[in-house]
Amino acid sequence: MRLKVLGAYGTTDATHNLTGYLVDDRVAVDAGTISSRLTLAQQSKIEMVYITHAHADHTRDLPHLILNRFHQDAPPLTVLAAEEVMAELEALYFNGRTWPNFTEFPSPVTGKVCVNYRPLKSGKKATVGGVSFTVVPVDHTVPAAGAIVQIDSQAIVFTGDTGPTKAIWQRAARSNSVVAIVTEASFPNDYEQMSKDSGHLTPALLERELTKIKNDAPVYASHRKLPYEMKIESEIRNIRDRRARILVEKQYTF
Repeated sequence: MRLKVLGAYGTTDATHNLTGYLVDDRVAVDAGTISSRLTLAQQSKIEMVYITHAHADHTRDLPHLILNRFHQDAPPLTVLAAEEVMAELEALYFNGRTWPNFTEFPSPVTGKVCVNYRPLKSGKKATVGGVSFTVVPVDHTVPAAGAIVQIDSQAIVFTGDTGPTKAIWQRAARSNSVVAIVTEASFPNDYEQMSKDSGHLTPALLERELTKIKNDAPVYASHRKLPYEMKIESEIRNIRDRRARILVEKQYTF
Protein backbone atom coordinates (compact mmCIF):
# COMPACT_ATOMS: atom_id res chain seq x y z
CA MET A 1 0.00 0.00 0.00
CA ARG A 2 1.46 3.34 -1.02
CA LEU A 3 0.55 6.57 0.75
CA LYS A 4 1.57 9.78 -1.01
CA VAL A 5 1.34 12.76 1.33
CA LEU A 6 0.49 15.75 -0.86
CA GLY A 7 -0.02 18.04 2.11
CA ALA A 8 0.54 17.57 5.83
CA TYR A 9 -0.28 20.97 7.31
CA GLY A 10 -3.22 22.91 8.69
CA THR A 11 -1.96 26.13 7.12
CA THR A 12 0.02 26.81 3.97
CA ASP A 13 2.85 28.85 2.50
CA ALA A 14 5.19 28.50 -0.48
CA THR A 15 6.73 25.24 0.79
CA HIS A 16 4.02 23.68 3.00
CA ASN A 17 0.75 22.26 1.74
CA LEU A 18 -2.75 21.78 3.09
CA THR A 19 -4.05 18.34 4.05
CA GLY A 20 -4.28 15.84 1.20
CA TYR A 21 -3.37 12.18 0.80
CA LEU A 22 -3.29 9.76 -2.13
CA VAL A 23 -3.44 5.98 -1.68
CA ASP A 24 -2.13 3.79 -4.48
CA ASP A 25 -2.53 6.73 -6.90
CA ARG A 26 -6.31 6.22 -7.13
CA VAL A 27 -7.89 6.98 -3.76
CA ALA A 28 -7.61 10.49 -2.34
CA VAL A 29 -8.39 11.35 1.27
CA ASP A 30 -9.15 15.02 1.83
CA ALA A 31 -8.48 17.60 -0.82
CA GLY A 32 -6.75 20.63 0.63
CA THR A 33 -3.96 19.78 -1.81
CA ILE A 34 -4.62 17.66 -4.90
CA SER A 35 -4.81 19.64 -8.13
CA SER A 36 -1.99 21.96 -7.04
CA ARG A 37 0.44 19.05 -6.64
CA LEU A 38 -0.63 16.59 -9.33
CA THR A 39 -0.45 16.79 -13.11
CA LEU A 40 -3.61 16.46 -15.17
CA ALA A 41 -2.58 12.92 -16.07
CA GLN A 42 -2.15 12.03 -12.39
CA GLN A 43 -5.48 13.62 -11.53
CA SER A 44 -7.24 11.56 -14.21
CA LYS A 45 -6.18 8.37 -12.40
CA ILE A 46 -7.99 9.32 -9.19
CA GLU A 47 -11.15 7.26 -8.92
CA MET A 48 -12.54 8.51 -5.62
CA VAL A 49 -12.04 11.19 -2.97
CA TYR A 50 -13.08 10.76 0.66
CA ILE A 51 -13.66 14.03 2.54
CA THR A 52 -13.47 13.97 6.34
CA HIS A 53 -15.17 17.35 6.87
CA ALA A 54 -16.05 20.54 5.03
CA HIS A 55 -13.42 22.96 6.33
CA ALA A 56 -11.55 24.74 3.54
CA ASP A 57 -8.11 23.36 4.38
CA HIS A 58 -9.48 19.89 3.58
CA THR A 59 -11.54 20.82 0.50
CA ARG A 60 -9.72 23.69 -1.25
CA ASP A 61 -8.62 21.74 -4.34
CA LEU A 62 -11.72 19.58 -4.74
CA PRO A 63 -13.62 22.05 -6.98
CA HIS A 64 -10.59 22.33 -9.27
CA LEU A 65 -10.17 18.56 -9.44
CA ILE A 66 -13.82 18.24 -10.48
CA LEU A 67 -13.49 21.01 -13.08
CA ASN A 68 -10.39 19.36 -14.54
CA ARG A 69 -12.25 16.05 -14.63
CA PHE A 70 -15.09 17.75 -16.53
CA HIS A 71 -12.66 18.39 -19.41
CA GLN A 72 -10.88 15.01 -19.33
CA ASP A 73 -11.55 11.72 -21.05
CA ALA A 74 -11.74 9.86 -17.76
CA PRO A 75 -14.34 7.91 -15.78
CA PRO A 76 -16.56 9.87 -13.38
CA LEU A 77 -14.97 10.87 -10.07
CA THR A 78 -16.74 9.60 -6.95
CA VAL A 79 -16.77 11.97 -3.96
CA LEU A 80 -17.46 10.16 -0.70
CA ALA A 81 -18.22 11.50 2.77
CA ALA A 82 -20.31 10.70 5.81
CA GLU A 83 -23.95 11.68 5.26
CA GLU A 84 -23.70 14.73 7.53
CA VAL A 85 -20.48 15.89 5.88
CA MET A 86 -21.89 15.41 2.38
CA ALA A 87 -24.88 17.58 3.26
CA GLU A 88 -22.48 20.37 4.24
CA LEU A 89 -20.39 19.97 1.08
CA GLU A 90 -23.46 20.24 -1.11
CA ALA A 91 -24.84 23.22 0.80
CA LEU A 92 -21.56 25.15 1.05
CA TYR A 93 -19.74 24.38 -2.20
CA PHE A 94 -21.67 22.49 -4.87
CA ASN A 95 -24.69 24.76 -4.80
CA GLY A 96 -24.40 26.56 -8.12
CA ARG A 97 -23.21 29.72 -6.39
CA THR A 98 -19.87 29.02 -4.69
CA TRP A 99 -19.13 26.46 -7.44
CA PRO A 100 -21.17 24.80 -10.17
CA ASN A 101 -22.90 21.52 -9.40
CA PHE A 102 -21.26 19.41 -12.08
CA THR A 103 -23.78 16.60 -11.61
CA GLU A 104 -26.28 18.75 -13.53
CA PHE A 105 -24.64 18.73 -16.96
CA PRO A 106 -22.54 16.33 -19.04
CA SER A 107 -18.88 16.64 -19.85
CA PRO A 108 -18.19 18.04 -23.35
CA VAL A 109 -15.50 15.35 -23.70
CA THR A 110 -17.27 12.18 -22.54
CA GLY A 111 -20.90 13.23 -22.80
CA LYS A 112 -21.39 11.89 -19.28
CA VAL A 113 -21.55 13.43 -15.83
CA CYS A 114 -17.97 13.84 -14.55
CA VAL A 115 -18.65 13.42 -10.82
CA ASN A 116 -21.07 11.73 -8.48
CA TYR A 117 -21.54 12.24 -4.77
CA ARG A 118 -21.97 9.22 -2.52
CA PRO A 119 -22.90 9.76 1.13
CA LEU A 120 -21.86 6.95 3.48
CA LYS A 121 -23.51 5.82 6.69
CA SER A 122 -21.41 6.14 9.82
CA GLY A 123 -20.46 2.86 11.42
CA LYS A 124 -20.99 0.89 8.22
CA LYS A 125 -18.43 -0.56 5.82
CA ALA A 126 -19.01 0.39 2.17
CA THR A 127 -17.07 -0.98 -0.79
CA VAL A 128 -16.51 1.25 -3.80
CA GLY A 129 -14.42 0.07 -6.74
CA GLY A 130 -12.77 -2.62 -4.63
CA VAL A 131 -11.89 -0.18 -1.84
CA SER A 132 -13.65 -0.45 1.52
CA PHE A 133 -14.44 2.58 3.65
CA THR A 134 -15.51 2.24 7.27
CA VAL A 135 -16.75 5.66 8.32
CA VAL A 136 -16.52 6.63 12.00
CA PRO A 137 -17.43 10.02 13.53
CA VAL A 138 -14.65 11.95 15.27
CA ASP A 139 -14.77 14.92 17.63
CA HIS A 140 -14.42 18.23 15.82
CA THR A 141 -16.31 21.55 15.73
CA VAL A 142 -18.32 20.63 12.61
CA PRO A 143 -19.68 17.28 11.38
CA ALA A 144 -16.58 15.17 10.80
CA ALA A 145 -15.86 11.50 10.23
CA GLY A 146 -12.63 9.64 9.81
CA ALA A 147 -12.38 6.47 7.76
CA ILE A 148 -10.62 3.14 7.77
CA VAL A 149 -9.61 2.73 4.13
CA GLN A 150 -8.81 -0.83 3.11
CA ILE A 151 -7.43 -2.16 -0.18
CA ASP A 152 -6.90 -5.92 -0.35
CA SER A 153 -5.39 -6.97 2.99
CA GLN A 154 -4.09 -3.59 4.19
CA ALA A 155 -5.85 -0.63 5.78
CA ILE A 156 -4.95 2.91 6.82
CA VAL A 157 -6.92 4.81 9.44
CA PHE A 158 -7.48 8.51 8.68
CA THR A 159 -9.07 10.61 11.42
CA GLY A 160 -8.97 14.00 9.72
CA ASP A 161 -9.25 16.80 12.26
CA THR A 162 -10.17 15.60 15.72
CA GLY A 163 -9.87 16.37 19.37
CA PRO A 164 -9.75 13.60 21.97
CA THR A 165 -11.95 10.83 20.59
CA LYS A 166 -12.81 7.19 21.10
CA ALA A 167 -15.05 5.50 18.53
CA ILE A 168 -12.54 5.35 15.68
CA TRP A 169 -9.90 3.75 17.93
CA GLN A 170 -12.41 1.14 19.06
CA ARG A 171 -13.34 0.34 15.47
CA ALA A 172 -9.70 0.22 14.33
CA ALA A 173 -8.89 -2.22 17.13
CA ARG A 174 -11.26 -4.72 15.52
CA SER A 175 -9.10 -4.87 12.38
CA ASN A 176 -5.93 -6.91 11.90
CA SER A 177 -5.29 -5.13 8.60
CA VAL A 178 -4.24 -1.69 9.89
CA VAL A 179 -0.73 -0.82 8.71
CA ALA A 180 -0.77 2.90 9.57
CA ILE A 181 -2.80 5.55 11.35
CA VAL A 182 -2.87 9.17 10.19
CA THR A 183 -4.18 11.59 12.80
CA GLU A 184 -3.19 15.09 13.87
CA ALA A 185 -1.35 17.40 16.25
CA SER A 186 -2.29 20.94 15.29
CA PHE A 187 -0.94 23.03 18.17
CA PRO A 188 1.89 22.80 20.72
CA ASN A 189 1.29 21.66 24.28
CA ASP A 190 0.98 25.24 25.58
CA TYR A 191 -2.29 25.52 23.63
CA GLU A 192 -4.09 22.52 25.12
CA GLN A 193 -7.32 24.27 26.10
CA MET A 194 -7.58 26.05 22.76
CA SER A 195 -6.94 22.73 21.02
CA LYS A 196 -9.75 21.05 22.92
CA ASP A 197 -12.11 23.98 22.29
CA SER A 198 -11.38 23.89 18.54
CA GLY A 199 -11.48 20.11 18.18
CA HIS A 200 -7.78 19.45 17.74
CA LEU A 201 -4.88 17.66 19.42
CA THR A 202 -1.54 18.72 20.84
CA PRO A 203 1.37 16.26 21.14
CA ALA A 204 0.47 15.74 24.80
CA LEU A 205 -3.14 15.02 23.89
CA LEU A 206 -1.93 12.72 21.12
CA GLU A 207 0.14 10.83 23.69
CA ARG A 208 -3.06 10.24 25.69
CA GLU A 209 -4.83 9.07 22.53
CA LEU A 210 -2.07 6.52 22.00
CA THR A 211 -3.12 4.77 25.21
CA LYS A 212 -6.51 4.14 23.54
CA ILE A 213 -5.04 2.84 20.28
CA LYS A 214 -4.57 -0.94 20.35
CA ASN A 215 -3.17 -1.39 16.85
CA ASP A 216 0.57 -2.05 16.61
CA ALA A 217 1.08 0.36 13.71
CA PRO A 218 2.84 3.70 13.23
CA VAL A 219 0.70 6.68 14.25
CA TYR A 220 1.49 9.75 12.15
CA ALA A 221 0.73 13.29 13.31
CA SER A 222 -0.37 15.60 10.51
CA HIS A 223 -2.05 19.03 10.30
CA ARG A 224 0.64 21.05 12.11
CA LYS A 225 0.04 24.81 12.14
CA LEU A 226 3.04 26.51 10.57
CA PRO A 227 3.86 29.15 13.19
CA TYR A 228 4.39 26.30 15.67
CA GLU A 229 5.86 23.68 13.35
CA MET A 230 9.25 23.20 15.00
CA LYS A 231 7.86 23.18 18.54
CA ILE A 232 5.14 20.66 17.69
CA GLU A 233 7.66 18.37 15.99
CA SER A 234 10.00 18.55 18.98
CA GLU A 235 7.15 17.65 21.32
CA ILE A 236 6.10 14.72 19.12
CA ARG A 237 9.66 13.37 19.27
CA ASN A 238 9.40 13.44 23.08
CA ILE A 239 6.33 11.19 23.15
CA ARG A 240 7.19 7.96 24.95
CA ASP A 241 5.58 5.62 22.46
CA ARG A 242 7.54 4.11 19.58
CA ARG A 243 4.47 4.34 17.32
CA ALA A 244 4.39 8.15 17.36
CA ARG A 245 5.69 9.68 14.12
CA ILE A 246 5.75 13.05 12.35
CA LEU A 247 3.99 12.93 8.99
CA VAL A 248 6.01 14.58 6.22
CA GLU A 249 5.25 15.30 2.59
CA LYS A 250 6.66 12.24 0.86
CA GLN A 251 5.57 8.77 -0.25
CA TYR A 252 5.31 5.96 2.31
CA THR A 253 5.15 2.28 1.45
CA PHE A 254 3.60 -0.24 3.84
